[in-house]
Amino acid sequence: MPYCTLFIFMVDDELELAVLHHLKIANVDYAFSIARNLGVKTETVIMELEKLEREGYVRKVFGKGLKRTKAKMKRSPEVTKHHTYYTLTKEGKEYLKSKWNTIK
Repeated sequence: MPYCTLFIFMVDDELELAVLHHLKIANVDYAFSIARNLGVKTETVIMELEKLEREGYVRKVFGKGLKRTKAKMKRSPEVTKHHTYYTLTKEGKEYLKSKWNTIK
């Protein structure tokens, strides 16, 4: 069961926060996995990730494989990358923290 089921019907700001929060928890993940966990379409998450990348809040992770220590939501010890993976930047972490504090 997705951990963010409350985000099924999201507006833009909620989707932005949901994607950033997911990446904070997962550390590294790809669009299909994020979409599945949030209960939204993959295309929607891809567009959001591209927007967040342009804004400097996320960045693509390069390399051939990922260790589970980096990708916290992966089951196997090492994953061969067949997708484009993303992670939060320092700016993304700060932005998420500031937005999260205004919600509370």
